Amino acid sequence: MKNRALSIVLIGCVLGLLTASAGAQDKTDDGLVIKGNVAAGVPAVKEAERSSKFYEYRDVPRGFFLQSLNLDLSKGSQYFYLSAWNVQQADERIRAGVGQYGTFALDVGYDNTPHRFSFDGATPYIERIPGVFTLNDVIRSAAEALVPTGTSTNIAAARALVSSFLTSAGPIDLGLQRRKATLDFAYTPSVPFSFNIAGSHETRGGNRPFGAPLGFSNAIELPEPIHYKTTNVDTSLEYHKAWGTVRAGLAASLFDNDVQTLFWDNPYRITDSTYASAYSAGNGTAHGQMSLPPSNDAVKFYLSGSFKPLKATRISAAASYGTFSQNQSLLPFTVNTAIPASDPLAAGALSAPRETAMAKANIISFDLSLNSRLTKSIYLSAGIRYYDFANKIEELDMPNGYARMDQVWEAIPIAVEPYSFKHSRLFGDLTFNVVKNTSVRVGYSLYGITRREGAHELEKNKTEEGIFKVSVDTHPMDWLMLRVTYLNSKRDWSLDDTWYAYTPTFNFKRYFEANRNRQSLNALVGLTPIDNLDVQLTYAIGRDDYPHSDYGLTRDDFDMYGIDLSYAFAKNQTLYGFYSHEVYDADQASRQSGATFSESPLDDWTANLKDTVDTFGAGQTIELMADKLNFDLSASFSKAAGSSFLFSPPGGAPNTALNFTDPLDSTTWWTVQSSFKWKMMKNLCVVLGYWFEQYDLKDIVRNEIAVDYAAAGAIFLGALEPGYRYHVGSLKFIYSF
Repeated sequence: MKNRALSIVLIGCVLGLLTASAGAQDKTDDGLVIKGNVAAGVPAVKEAERSSKFYEYRDVPRGFFLQSLNLDLSKGSQYFYLSAWNVQQADERIRAGVGQYGTFALDVGYDNTPHRFSFDGATPYIERIPGVFTLNDVIRSAAEALVPTGTSTNIAAARALVSSFLTSAGPIDLGLQRRKATLDFAYTPSVPFSFNIAGSHETRGGNRPFGAPLGFSNAIELPEPIHYKTTNVDTSLEYHKAWGTVRAGLAASLFDNDVQTLFWDNPYRITDSTYASAYSAGNGTAHGQMSLPPSNDAVKFYLSGSFKPLKATRISAAASYGTFSQNQSLLPFTVNTAIPASDPLAAGALSAPRETAMAKANIISFDLSLNSRLTKSIYLSAGIRYYDFANKIEELDMPNGYARMDQVWEAIPIAVEPYSFKHSRLFGDLTFNVVKNTSVRVGYSLYGITRREGAHELEKNKTEEGIFKVSVDTHPMDWLMLRVTYLNSKRDWSLDDTWYAYTPTFNFKRYFEANRNRQSLNALVGLTPIDNLDVQLTYAIGRDDYPHSDYGLTRDDFDMYGIDLSYAFAKNQTLYGFYSHEVYDADQASRQSGATFSESPLDDWTANLKDTVDTFGAGQTIELMADKLNFDLSASFSKAAGSSFLFSPPGGAPNTALNFTDPLDSTTWWTVQSSFKWKMMKNLCVVLGYWFEQYDLKDIVRNEIAVDYAAAGAIFLGALEPGYRYHVGSLKFIYSF
């Protein structure tokens, strides 16, 4: 009723304005100009199968809809506007503003954004209070009775029992709704000064799939409760003169999470216990716990400016200093009451390692750039960028060990150490206008990142990458345009010869640190071979090679090409089409190991992963009757397929890899949209529309997902995103004034 009432009020206001403005020819006697439009109608929706994928980030109305509303009022330098789209739907957007040109401007907005994960979810858990999930105690007691305490003997029978109860799992709608309000105010009290303030407040509510394992063979998926609130405020003062501009500001961001802890029952235990391998079967603890994103604050002060020391030269600079902080209470090592008595080092296991997080980071950034015309045909661009993330969290030492999955105490000293890093980039390029309508740009940049883990780390973990880039942009003839860009870069890691994961003979490198050689080429050709026909050809390749990595990511390539056509065969009548082909190809290598690292190369394996994407489409716009009747038709199709080739030598573990006979995944999507737009009278149009969309997914994992995997040691949410086929028709009226 509230939604319907608001829609009626909005429509009533618009109709009232329309009535008041009728015959006024958009301008009243006192100089007030009124303009606007409103689009509303009714849809007809047919679905073959309801799917969250179709509605993932949007809403499709099932009854009367107000698609858009726009109202503009102006009088001299004063103005007011109101715009709304998809009114009273889950993806609603509203904007409004009032102001006086050269003096002030006030803009407000409201956005609704859905994110639907699945309509098919189900769970045996009940959320008693936010973040606390319980199971039927009768089931847990019966499952516990089947397995002798302190062992995993007969665990298969317990899983079968739990499985028999999962048929009664209750449905749950997995999705989020984001609601964001914004305000922007700009005020210019005098010509050189201006004041700006921007603010936003967003709430995000709902739930989403979340992994909450209690053991290697006790994988559980829960609906994570989302109760987020984020508030941002940014204020700044700007001073502007002919020589340049200076701006200073203060920004703050506050994040609040009402549910910061997840607590859930173990389906196989109702009383706590522990034994050496309980983390494998997952039948020691009666409950599990996990922390969720903590509430935190961020504050930043910034200063920026630009000035022109010479007529053809501009220097720009920006600097900022900010802090991140959060000091939420830490969870105890475990909620398993049996663990403290299992090991003398676990005496304090039911307490937190310290009271609060004591987390803080200081961030410094600095940018400086120079743009100058050196001569009539030569331009220079150069600069430096620096970013320093200094993690100031108090190091957390746990010398007595930790609780593994709330199942067992591991007497292995560990520490949580602060991770800090610094980014820097030096760049410069020259642009030469060599001949008429032709320019060549040559540039070089040096990018570096220094990482530091722990307050006392002595090793210099640094990567440096030199990037050379050259591009040519030419328009030698009216019917020909060409743009080509080539890039060549080399990245070096300071620890390449000294760091290893397990043993020096296992030459594994992390892809984001490892030495890398990169080349890429991008080309765009624009042609107009005949009047009204435009053709664009695109081609791109990329080659990433990791010459010092025998294991990990060793190669990552891509190839793309495409064509776009557009032909205007008459006035207000256009035909267009497009096609693109993309291939992503990568190689990985590693070694299969058990509890201890394998020294045998026979346990090596390699994987070639390839993704291919083909997309094409076409459309036309036809004016059937001049200034009276238009017809639009468009269609597009896309198919993405992923494949793999696995290899391992015979005699190792695994012994001769088995390959999939089908693709890893295959996704197809196609849509058709058409509309007739009839201009009934000067201010009124009628639009008859049709929209078809189909999506299909074949995935070796996701297509078979279900709630009941208890026999294999898992309970999932069954959060399917099935394929769909939708037909949507609509009759819409657009009134302009």
